[in-house]
Amino acid sequence: MESKSILVIGAGAVGSAFLESSQGIFKKVGIFDGDIISKSNLITQPFYQGCDFSSPVSKVAFSVNKLNSLNSGTEYKGYERYFTEKDFETMKEYDLIADFTDNVNSRKIINAGCVKYGKAAVFVSLNEKEASLFFYKGSACFNCLFRNSIGHVKEGCESIVSAPENEFISFLKENIIEFALNKIEGGRIVLFNLSNKRVLSSMLKKDMECEVCVRHTMKKFEDGFLQVCSSGIKFSYGKKLNLKELSSMLSGGRLYGEYLIFNENNRSILVSSDGDFLFTGYTREEAGKLITVLVSQDPEKKE
Repeated sequence: MESKSILVIGAGAVGSAFLESSQGIFKKVGIFDGDIISKSNLITQPFYQGCDFSSPVSKVAFSVNKLNSLNSGTEYKGYERYFTEKDFETMKEYDLIADFTDNVNSRKIINAGCVKYGKAAVFVSLNEKEASLFFYKGSACFNCLFRNSIGHVKEGCESIVSAPENEFISFLKENIIEFALNKIEGGRIVLFNLSNKRVLSSMLKKDMECEVCVRHTMKKFEDGFLQVCSSGIKFSYGKKLNLKELSSMLSGGRLYGEYLIFNENNRSILVSSDGDFLFTGYTREEAGKLITVLVSQDPEKKE
């Protein structure tokens, strides 16, 4: 983990507790927040104990100064503002994005940036009953979850009246570390019951109507990645593929050496281990949607 970097967006109750508990784990930590520390914050955010209230102090400035003084092994960088679309470029500096913001609109903006630049991210939400962690890594994105939640996606830190329990923060830290080490796949939702400590985990499939992770990708296909020719529709992924894994995604597909062939209702798909696709009998839109699903899992060829 010493080589990993993380951008923490939101240094409130959960974000500040995570910062304090994860000292020395990451090589570089960026901290994004536009809030000023108030005395009322100390009830749910004891990390800010010791703040001098004689003049306004931002959460970011306090955090960077405190953490740098406690830990010389990690570089802490502060961004004293709220995260907007203008800050997407900042994401390029970090391996992982951790969203601890307290509203859905912020999370949707952060999600859009992560999808645009292919950044792994964890979206953390906490209320008085449970905590939820949603992991994104080239998978279903937060917008897929939000548009199908039927109101179940709440604000980031709703009804928080006390500091997060140490048991939850330890659980949060362990899960984020495992995700950074590729031990948790993208598209996974984890729920942590705060009363009985039970954990519920499930996977979310991409919503093929998602405006962020699917239609954005489809636009790239329409710009020329898909080629219509006399044989059908061609697409080159540019990476080696694990055909055995792809065959499990294409029910009825058969392996022939370095090729995977799928036939159904006078339509066929031919995939090579070099990452080349040939669709026969499919429309351009249908081929694009299938590719979005197949390559989103990034099943690289295993040695």
